[in-house]
Order: sequence, then structure tokens, then C-alpha cells
Amino acid sequence: MKHRPGYTLIELIVVISIVAILVSFGFSAYTKSQKRQIGQTAGEQIISFLQEQQKISNIGKKACAGKFIGQQVVFTTPNTLSPTSLCDGDSVSGESLTIPGVTSLSASTMTVIFNPLSRGIDLGGSSELILTYQTSTSLTYTIKLTSSGTIEYEGAQ
Repeated sequence: MKHRPGYTLIELIVVISIVAILVSFGFSAYTKSQKRQIGQTAGEQIISFLQEQQKISNIGKKACAGKFIGQQVVFTTPNTLSPTSLCDGDSVSGESLTIPGVTSLSASTMTVIFNPLSRGIDLGGSSELILTYQTSTSLTYTIKLTSSGTIEYEGAQ
């Protein structure tokens, strides 16, 4: 019998199996990366919004009449941040931010006030506030606010 060049059925099955395993690992890593990206993007949006409100308070930019008290942000579930400029006897609500991909947003205090002229954050008597949010992919992330005025992304839990 003559030997013909080519691959045997066993060799082809082994190669196809190895390729299938590599593709499944790659797909798994890709989906995990997508899930993490949703949470990180949401965190960046929340921090950016909070820093913007802090900046408005620091420069004393106000949308209301009277003495400026500060910029208030209310966290409402499942995924909305609502700003308000506070003045003596007056307040004006700003444009709310709804964060896509977030299914729950919680903190021990659901309202923070950024004091004017870089005097920190009023956290309702606490020295720090841990803001926790959960994404549609069931991952939980945290952001820490301190009364001194820092806003830090803590990452996934």
C-alpha cells in the first residue's frame, strides 16, 4: 500500500479540539472584560459628575438668588444623581444624570452637599461616605467620598 501525504482523522480532531478550547477561553475573557468595562464606565461618569458639582461649589457658581450655601447632590435609586444649587431661602435644581448599566445605587446618606470655597463635603455628620453601585452584570463597585473633599474610585468588591 502506498503512503499518501495528508493528515489522519485523529490529527485533525486534535487540532480542531485545541482551536475550540482556545476560542472558548478567549470568548470567556472577552465577556468578563465587557462586564468590568460597564462598571468602570459608570464609575467614571459618577466621579466626573460629582467633581463637576464640587467645582461649581468651589467657584461659587450658583443658579439661585441669595447667599450661596452649597451644591447638593441626591442619589436616587436605581441610577440617578440630581444636583441642586442651595441658597438662603431658595434652591434651583439642575440637570440630573442617569447612569446607564447601573441597576442599584446606595449609600448610608443619600444626600451630600459640596460646601463653597473648598470647605469640603457635608456628609451628614460622617467623615466618609461609601457609595455602592451594582451594574446590570451583577458586579458591585464602590466610590468613597470624604468630608475633606476627596472623591476616590475604590473599584469592584
